Amino acid sequence: MKKSCGFFTNIAPLYSRPLWYQLSESEKVDYSFYASPCGFSGIKTIDSNESKFANNKGKLEWFFLKNVLFRNVLLYQFGIISKCIKTDYDVYILYGEMYSISGWIAALICKLRKKPVLLLGHGMYGNEKRMKKIVRLLYYRIADYHLVYGNRSKKLMVESGFSPERIFTVYNSLDYNLHNKLYKEKDLGELDDFRRKLFPENSNLPLVMFIGRLTKEKKIQYLLEAISLSRGKGNNYNCLIVGGGSESDNLKNLSESMNISDSVCFYGPSYDENINAKLIMMSECCVSPGNVGLTAIHCLSLGTPVITHSNFFNQGPEVESVIQDKTGLFFEENNVNDLSDVIDDMILNRKKSYMEPNCIGQIAEFWNPMKQASVFDEAVITAVRMR
Repeated sequence: MKKSCGFFTNIAPLYSRPLWYQLSESEKVDYSFYASPCGFSGIKTIDSNESKFANNKGKLEWFFLKNVLFRNVLLYQFGIISKCIKTDYDVYILYGEMYSISGWIAALICKLRKKPVLLLGHGMYGNEKRMKKIVRLLYYRIADYHLVYGNRSKKLMVESGFSPERIFTVYNSLDYNLHNKLYKEKDLGELDDFRRKLFPENSNLPLVMFIGRLTKEKKIQYLLEAISLSRGKGNNYNCLIVGGGSESDNLKNLSESMNISDSVCFYGPSYDENINAKLIMMSECCVSPGNVGLTAIHCLSLGTPVITHSNFFNQGPEVESVIQDKTGLFFEENNVNDLSDVIDDMILNRKKSYMEPNCIGQIAEFWNPMKQASVFDEAVITAVRMR
């Protein structure tokens, strides 16, 4: 008999759409989703019409909650308390961030009802100050089990006294099936033509790229500075910046002041996955000087290795997909000279040629919706069995 699970989270991010549909097809667990249909911080969300309650053609058992942010930090979700009181799921998965006031209340209600609680989130970051760590651990100890995105977080939680048997690494993912299809159907001639259109004067140069939001946190200026340093050493590269954001004008001005604008293309924001795939696949590597996040999954899914910094305290869990000399390279955080040397190492030693199958294999093994769904199912069934 299938188990039932109420899946409560803050929003329904568009990148999670493949996972939600994968979970909806589970033969072991019936998942009902609860989240706000509205995004924030520029995060695109799943079309609310995909809820069968908003559109009879929808397939997702998705109920809407209303988010209210206090001081842009604390979150309260209207509707979650009544749902946790009135519904009767075998297991409840709740949003695992301590800033969710309603999450604390919902978790305690489920505990009083003797319903297993699973918290889904980043787990321990490892850089928490004393008070923040105390509060975070207090929230985490309400739960029976934890679903975390990375193995490093699991390790940190075990070191904080949590049982490893009660922590499941669920990884993270994008649209694996689409990316896999685009990768297998790539046309090298078409990629060469695309490169020539973007860099008509020097299309033969190796191409280094960044894709994502152009914000201060991403430290994209370091990439431009590294490209300039490499040029000073006689190593010339083209640089492709894909994305929009608050730093766009500053970065354009910087490239001009360093006299490298002739080899830098600011493509702008792109939401067409077919185009994005071509931009990624025609690049020798993707450089993410700040935190890398899902950019790593995006690029590795298309066979392109990633360069990012090695301070894991300031990284997202997706950095675990970047493995030194297998799926990418690391440089010392904020060290532009080291970044330039690492880019030179990647390009001059043609490392993409042997890293490409490793990149594809890493995503196929861990960072995809099928793997995630299997872990969710395992965690839910374990929670029911051990209650």
